[in-house]
Amino acid sequence: MALQLYLLASLMVFLLAIGSFLTDPSNPKSRLSGWAFLGLAVVLSPITLPNMVVKRMGKSRSSAPMRVSSFRA
Repeated sequence: MALQLYLLASLMVFLLAIGSFLTDPSNPKSRLSGWAFLGLAVVLSPITLPNMVVKRMGKSRSSAPMRVSSFRA
């Protein structure tokens, strides 16, 4: 059970990170250090996954138009 949860978290981290990794124009895909960092993020998925989810949720909230309500005292 614990191994399945770890593998699921690792897969989710990989799927979230690989899209950004491949679309980043400033990152050369032939450098080993970039791939090593991606592998490290996958290995440390119990730590990196919650952080990635919070950042993604924060980004989607900040891109939504903000409502300005008028407050009268």
